[in-house]
Amino acid sequence: MARDYEERRRRYRRNRVIIFSLLLVLIVFVGAIYLIRLFNRSYQDYEVMNRLANTEENLGGYLEHKGGIVKYSKDGAVAVNSKGNYLWNGSFEMTDPIADACGDYVVVADRGGKQIQIFNKKGLAGSIKTNHPIVKTEVARQGVVGVLMIDGETSYIELYSKEGELLGEKITNIVKDGYPMDVSLSDDGKKLAATYLSINRGDIINKILFLNYGEVGKNHIDRTAGGDIHRSGVVPRITFLDNDTICVFKEDGLKIFYMEEIPDLVKEVTIEGEIESILHNDKYAGYVLREDGEKLAKLLLYDLKGNLVLDMKLDFEYDSIYLSGEEIVMYNNLSCLIYKANGKEKFRYTFTTNISALYPINYLDRYFMASPEEILVIKLVE
Repeated sequence: MARDYEERRRRYRRNRVIIFSLLLVLIVFVGAIYLIRLFNRSYQDYEVMNRLANTEENLGGYLEHKGGIVKYSKDGAVAVNSKGNYLWNGSFEMTDPIADACGDYVVVADRGGKQIQIFNKKGLAGSIKTNHPIVKTEVARQGVVGVLMIDGETSYIELYSKEGELLGEKITNIVKDGYPMDVSLSDDGKKLAATYLSINRGDIINKILFLNYGEVGKNHIDRTAGGDIHRSGVVPRITFLDNDTICVFKEDGLKIFYMEEIPDLVKEVTIEGEIESILHNDKYAGYVLREDGEKLAKLLLYDLKGNLVLDMKLDFEYDSIYLSGEEIVMYNNLSCLIYKANGKEKFRYTFTTNISALYPINYLDRYFMASPEEILVIKLVE
């Protein structure tokens, strides 16, 4: 009897585990189906969830930041969180403000001036006064700032802590080494990539430098961990897609490098057509281009390995286009169009007010829409 009892007890426990496991698999399956449908849902309209009064006097621009939005102007910057509430604001005076964001940090710099302001979720986190006129700046996730500056015939790439300490410097002569077209900082603040343009006896030469300011970089002269030469057209843009992946945007395509410490060419892609826009984020890099004789522009999207993942025609005349997560967002004065990265249309709409900026909040159905009068939190509806 005792043996039968133990056998029935084991059988009951085994059956209970099987039933529980089947229910868990069913719940996961149903949940996955729901999320896939939600992710690929299309919307026809919207409703306003929250609104803030807005003014665009002396506006510099808007910036997507951690599910929120940052507005920066000549007079200061203000951050709004995902619920549409003010998070922080900072005051300054700049002639031509430019901005960048990474992690908890936002940097605003005065292009052509020498002032840099660094903000985090608590507000002002630091300020830097440079010695040369600023061309471009980027911030890393721990508040390290990379700055490109030009003064006369000399260009400077400098790396600062948020406290203003100079962490690294690369000085080049424009006549000898070329004109700096672009510079980009890795998310960890330890690597920089730059592209320089020069003309030698009528030939265009693009020099690409990869700088490492981590421990490995100490073993290389001037922290230069690698380089590349491109002679076919101009290289106007270079950017870290993620912390270790660099995209070199050529006039006729792109090059993908992987740089954990030392750069290594992953893939080179050649395209044909006139480039209208460059777009990228931490998942994709792409072009909008127009081929000869074609009325519609074409959008090409590549993954971090340089593989083509989207090739589609665009029937929308945009003023702004960018990538955010798995979404391609474009808009003009009154209308917007949002695609998923798989090419599925998510939302197409014509508003009754001007669009200054449009940014996703949760990548499902909520967005910021800024106009000259208001900043709206909107919810898309079917």
